[in-house]
Amino acid sequence: MKILWLDWRDHPTSQRLLEEAIKSQIEIEVCEIQEISLITNTNQIGLFKNNRNLINDFDALVVRNFYPYVSEALTIARLFKDAGKTVMDEGLTNEGYAMSKMHDYLLLAKAGLPVPRTFQTFNRSEVEELAETIGYPCVLKGVHGGLGQHVFKINTVFQLRRTLAQYPDGELVLQEYIDAVEDYRVITIGFKAVPLFVSRHPRPGDFRTNFALEGEGAPHPLSAMPVLATLAEQASRLLKREFSGVDLRIKKDKPLILEVNRRPGFDGFELATKLNIAQMVLQYISAKAERESGQAIKIVKQK
Repeated sequence: MKILWLDWRDHPTSQRLLEEAIKSQIEIEVCEIQEISLITNTNQIGLFKNNRNLINDFDALVVRNFYPYVSEALTIARLFKDAGKTVMDEGLTNEGYAMSKMHDYLLLAKAGLPVPRTFQTFNRSEVEELAETIGYPCVLKGVHGGLGQHVFKINTVFQLRRTLAQYPDGELVLQEYIDAVEDYRVITIGFKAVPLFVSRHPRPGDFRTNFALEGEGAPHPLSAMPVLATLAEQASRLLKREFSGVDLRIKKDKPLILEVNRRPGFDGFELATKLNIAQMVLQYISAKAERESGQAIKIVKQK
């Protein structure tokens, strides 16, 4: 089994996958998108790295990080899929992908899944009016952000104006602030929640709970709050994210979906739960590739 993992080589998640692949005797190569050449030439058509035909060399492609080369990454995913190779997320191959939190909120809300009140508008005066309507504090967050970056708790209209002035119009979405002491992270693999979820508390002086920002987490069995697993599985399936980190927060006894991350980091989650997420992901990809190819895939020990 040979997997091409498209992500930053030095990212902790990439390093964990490489570590686990050696134990599982699965060959995995981490590749950054800038290392790939897309070629249509007389004797070369396809995707190449150092004159290697990547589509011929690999059984499966996992697309993780690709910003700002979005079109190129979607093209790579489409070519792998057209060649009969396994792609995760498969949703990247149907030309319906949108890298936007507002896109996610709209689809989730349209399907009847609970999300916070959220607004994206390109008129700053309208943002101020909406903030007055939902009340302070509120939240501004980057429509394309991740890892807790570009997320701000806004307490006054003056802070709102200062923050908006730092970004192009429409780049930040306005969202109601959910006052809670913790939120919850559920990881789904193959649209199924793993056995434990994590409650996360922000570090002192912050309101964000991301592991990347050193938020603290504690593990719990899904049976403690089964509704979290149900919502996470529904959300990941709706957005076609085969490996996702779903964040939820409780508002008046009702869980709301804050985000469905298609590129979740899991080193902090593994540390908190002792679950081997890297192994679960590799097993899922291997089983999917074997199922889609219709034959057993030979396991190759990594050199």
